[in-house]
Amino acid sequence: MLFSHSAPPDRPRTGIFIRAAALILPLLMLFSCSGGREMRTENGGVLAPDPLQKNTVGLLNPDAEVRGVWIATVGNINYPSKKGLDATSLAGELDAILENCAELGLNAVFFQVRPTADALYKSELFPVSEYLSGTQGKAADGGFDPLAYLIDKAKDLKINVHAWVNPLRVTYGSAKYPKTDLSALAMSNPARKNPDWVIPYADGKLYFDAGNPDVREYIAAGVKEIVENYAVDGVVFDDYFYPYPVKDDFGTAVFDDSASFAKYGGGQSLDDWRRSNINDLIKSCYEAVKDVRSECLFGVSPFGIWQNASGENGGSATHGLEAYKTLYCDALEWAKGGYVDYIAPQLYWRYDTDAAPYGELLRFWNASLDGTGVKLLISHAAYMYETWESPEGELTRQISDAREALCYRGSILYGYAAIERDTAGIRRETGELFAEEIIYSDVWETGEKLSLYGITDMSETYEATLAVNGKTDPTLTLYFDGKKVSRAKDGSFELDIPLSYGENELVFICGDEKKVFTVTRNQS
Repeated sequence: MLFSHSAPPDRPRTGIFIRAAALILPLLMLFSCSGGREMRTENGGVLAPDPLQKNTVGLLNPDAEVRGVWIATVGNINYPSKKGLDATSLAGELDAILENCAELGLNAVFFQVRPTADALYKSELFPVSEYLSGTQGKAADGGFDPLAYLIDKAKDLKINVHAWVNPLRVTYGSAKYPKTDLSALAMSNPARKNPDWVIPYADGKLYFDAGNPDVREYIAAGVKEIVENYAVDGVVFDDYFYPYPVKDDFGTAVFDDSASFAKYGGGQSLDDWRRSNINDLIKSCYEAVKDVRSECLFGVSPFGIWQNASGENGGSATHGLEAYKTLYCDALEWAKGGYVDYIAPQLYWRYDTDAAPYGELLRFWNASLDGTGVKLLISHAAYMYETWESPEGELTRQISDAREALCYRGSILYGYAAIERDTAGIRRETGELFAEEIIYSDVWETGEKLSLYGITDMSETYEATLAVNGKTDPTLTLYFDGKKVSRAKDGSFELDIPLSYGENELVFICGDEKKVFTVTRNQS
């Protein structure tokens, strides 16, 4: 966290995206809300930027491919390089990040503004981050505001800014070096002010209790505060909801939210109740964003495996950790409910990763978002170029394949340091991938009927797998045996269908069309 068969003669292999050079389009903002700009006095002096001032002149087309990078602040991973820097250094490091992004053709920065119940922006609800000033609650040198500065400078470079929020993580400790002492937090930290909101876990961290309605309300208010005060282009959560499970002396350590479950469970199972808490949190945060500015986006970057396929749950052909069952993260419900604008699953694996092959997960998410109106952005593991054997070309292959997928609208790279250092040539690879702008248009109705190749009714075979491909109207979702099929932007698709011995009934449904085939697999 493959398209391998021959296409029918009429299936185009290109033409699923259009390049900006071929179009005359208005210059608007990519996934835009508004942009802050530097202001000057009459005699030329520079005023502090107004983080809410709108400006759409010269910004990117809203349908341009998203070419993003995650900038992590927790633990000073990417920014700032260390705690307690002066204002000049803090600004200079952001300048360097933006210049690097512009040079590589990146057009979006996903900037971690709240890593641990703290803020790298001016907030009335959360204290200043220790990763910025060195002491939680202490202002940065000169009152420097990284988010305001980033927004202002990014707009000059036609780069959009999404505020990356960790909604429920309170501290960033580890099992070996735990940080579970509430008294070590700033006096203004909501976790310290409301200790009953907080649950410690065996991973050495403190978490807000998502089962407490007051917690969910406060997190939504924090999101709303950002959108009210800053011209961010979006707000995004990552994969941290309920904690990743860890082992203790008795097996998997218990996350003890029993008190809130007893109070608010309402007869649900623990698992269903936890999922409903996260669903409520996502919905309330989406509504908080839209209440302020409807054009501002809200998205989530979940762990790459929703569920492993059980034969009945519609999951992916994987066998790894499941976000649905362990983090209580049901991203498909959010898409179905219409309270995310984009999903950016963390597909941090290669094509040949046995437990979670990239190609399988690309198809899964593309199919799952079909018909929802939710855009698919993919988070790629740039950081793995430091550990993968012979990684060269992996990113190129992943993004090139994704560009064919119906719901795909862009990529976000995690591992800024690897890109900056050009680990295994990834900087050059990134620059080549994003050298030319790509504009995606919404799919339009073609009226094309469902066509299928490689399958005949009442046929017989000795093969264990039947290779089928075809094409549909791209606006009509295609189902095979009740499950959505991953399709390209022109509505074409390819399937490898496993066959059982004896008769196999294969059912395809697209719009008001239904086609049923009987294929018999004989014993050899």
